[in-house]
Amino acid sequence: MMVLRELQRKYSGFRLGYIWTLLEPLGMTFVLWLVFSLVLGKHRLGTDPYFLFIAVAILPWWWFTHGVASSARVFSRGAPWLRTSLLPSNLWVMRAVLVSMVEFIFSLPVVVIAMIVTLKLPSPLIVLYPIAIIFQLWFMYGLGLLVSAAAAVIRDLERIIRIGLRTMFYLSPVLYSIGNIPPHVRPLAALNPLVAIFALYRIGFWPDETESGWLFVLALSVCVTIVVAGTLTFKRLEPRILKEA
Repeated sequence: MMVLRELQRKYSGFRLGYIWTLLEPLGMTFVLWLVFSLVLGKHRLGTDPYFLFIAVAILPWWWFTHGVASSARVFSRGAPWLRTSLLPSNLWVMRAVLVSMVEFIFSLPVVVIAMIVTLKLPSPLIVLYPIAIIFQLWFMYGLGLLVSAAAAVIRDLERIIRIGLRTMFYLSPVLYSIGNIPPHVRPLAALNPLVAIFALYRIGFWPDETESGWLFVLALSVCVTIVVAGTLTFKRLEPRILKEA
């Protein structure tokens, strides 16, 4: 009910409503394809067809940025309803993550459109796509607990997160393939869970878009660390969040 109410509130003021969940990522995909495929064609990144290559990653990236940004704002601007609500405080963080996830699911027709345009069909490994969604949901919930609690205490953190998200866009394989990452840098790049998550999204179309199993083991270890750190940080700062609400 909380997620549904938030989605209704979010789109009630727009004439196109739900259509915006398609137009925004589709427009972003087109612009990135235009720049990095046509304008910078000699310095091609990723794998052909590049339009589909970007579309597959831009949607979960959209989910990630919206979810993290929303989580950072959950408590940082004051929430007097927290004192009277009987719901656990962490549910408000889960709501922010789930709202962005529902928008991600609603935007999946963009991938279908890209498949039609590029005439590219998925392989049987597309069954790993739902696993990528679960992986990302778990990662974002842990990260959401961490940033929401920290941003409620450190007001400047919300601005720092916006800068960090812009940096993460280039440190994550949205525009480029894992194969474009120099071999000596890949162990360091694998510390970013989005590298393994995007590989799971893409492996259904490009089976070579992955490394050995160590990439996923390392990403899973980082996710576990973030979830534990987020849970402990949230529990420790929750009394202060409720006091300042």
